[in-house]
Amino acid sequence: MKKAITIFAVLVAIVSFGDSTSVNAIERLLNSRVSGSRNSYLNAADEVMSQAKKGKKLYGYVAAILSTEPDAPPNLRMDDETRNNYINACEGLLKTQATLKNNPMAWYLLSLRTGDTNTLKKAVDAGNVQALNAWGTLLVNKRSALASSTNEVNTLLLEAFNCFNSAANKKDVNGIYNTGTCYWMGIGVPKDEHRAFEYFKAAAKEGHPEAINNIGAFFREGIVVDKDLETSVKWFAKSASYGNPYGQFNYALALRKGEGISKDLHEAARLMQIAAASGCVEAIDAYGCMLWKGEGVLEDTKKAFSLFLQAAKADYPPAMENLSTCYQQGKGVEANQQKSIEWKIRSRAARGDRNAQLWLIQNNKLKIEEH
Repeated sequence: MKKAITIFAVLVAIVSFGDSTSVNAIERLLNSRVSGSRNSYLNAADEVMSQAKKGKKLYGYVAAILSTEPDAPPNLRMDDETRNNYINACEGLLKTQATLKNNPMAWYLLSLRTGDTNTLKKAVDAGNVQALNAWGTLLVNKRSALASSTNEVNTLLLEAFNCFNSAANKKDVNGIYNTGTCYWMGIGVPKDEHRAFEYFKAAAKEGHPEAINNIGAFFREGIVVDKDLETSVKWFAKSASYGNPYGQFNYALALRKGEGISKDLHEAARLMQIAAASGCVEAIDAYGCMLWKGEGVLEDTKKAFSLFLQAAKADYPPAMENLSTCYQQGKGVEANQQKSIEWKIRSRAARGDRNAQLWLIQNNKLKIEEH
């Protein structure tokens, strides 16, 4: 399935410590930050920062801990002095709530600021659903370091599934989405397309942009449901309306191909560029293809080459194959048949071809030397 699954997200919510007005705006900010809803993230950031400037301590604390993230909205950016003032004004209260009252969300917020897994585990043990999602994600990511022990990996993934499922059982939308991802990918449980679809559908009903995108992919590919391109494109359009990069990519793809909707290359190129700028590697490669061919945009093979290289450095095999073509044809870059062959081998290695992987090792080509 082409990008049916958008990876685990960690949905976060906040409780109020003496400020009854805090809950909704902070929830929207933290939830949209990780659920793939860029538009909601930007709007919530405006409200949270506005309240922080009015002296609302909890707003300031949350804004401060998110302000240093690479993709934080511009209006959350602040200097070090302002950030420290916001943190110092509220952290003592959070520590009191955590240590004296074992408040699950207080533990979680403290872990969110410090990145300390021991503090996060305390939030997990206290039953915080956001921490359960975060802990499950950490366990899934950890499995690559344990590839030598099948039993240990299986135990790890089962624990991850249990974390997500526990959050889902508490009606947490991100736990529902993550549980669906487990069923789709066979993480901690046998693969089950039907159960994955049901969980994604439940999360989509609650407005989860990545689940909405995934439902569109099920209809596009005819998995579990009858293939229906017109229905699929409606789901993609809805996901895109949230500012979700994968929804934008899939909607742009439909517009580019005229699948389930009238072909519109100019709109496809516009959306593809936006998704690419958000870091969606598939969109980066696809927008490069549109520039290469002049589809909906002016032909620019040099820019296309640059985008292919960006996606290739993110280990995306189709982009590697496109680089091979660039070098073969001498478009966007000086022709070089040797590099064309090397990039074709890299694409095979990235797809798991062991002979190709061995060739890269033997020829000292593991490191990408392109600039």
